[in-house]
Amino acid sequence: MALSLRLPVITDEIEAMAGHHQMLADPFMDFLLDYRPGEPFAAWVERVNAVSLGTHCPEPWLPGEFLFIEAGGVVVGRVWLRHRLDAHMAEYEGHLGYVVLPGFRRRGYASQALAMSSARLHRVGIEIAVVTCDPSNEASIALLEGAGATFERLAVSPTMTRRRYLLATSA
Repeated sequence: MALSLRLPVITDEIEAMAGHHQMLADPFMDFLLDYRPGEPFAAWVERVNAVSLGTHCPEPWLPGEFLFIEAGGVVVGRVWLRHRLDAHMAEYEGHLGYVVLPGFRRRGYASQALAMSSARLHRVGIEIAVVTCDPSNEASIALLEGAGATFERLAVSPTMTRRRYLLATSA
């Protein structure tokens, strides 16, 4: 099935909020970054799209793109591409974060989204992307290693441990 990465739109509210609530219990990642409980969905869309379009990047966000992964007209996940990293993001989060919603896993969407994200990062001048994952996230480990990412090392802080990978981007 054809996959695309696209900006969120207001009409995504029902699917996006369902995905967000589904992922609240996931130990690895949230779905709607910086969504504030009770916030109008339209306000969230405006805020994340301003970052993606480069019109406003509030602290502590970094320049990048928040995009939904869409397959067959359905939101199946999301990616967060960071075009620049601060010290914390460089060590523990990297250039790319991704989530495929549980009902859509094991269909190749994460692999396709990773390849498309890699191409987008390459277009903004990132030749080697840092990508991290939780050491217990076997699906992400398999995805990254299957995509040719090289395990660099564990990044350890008092509150978290991440596996750091280096991924050569391509056009």
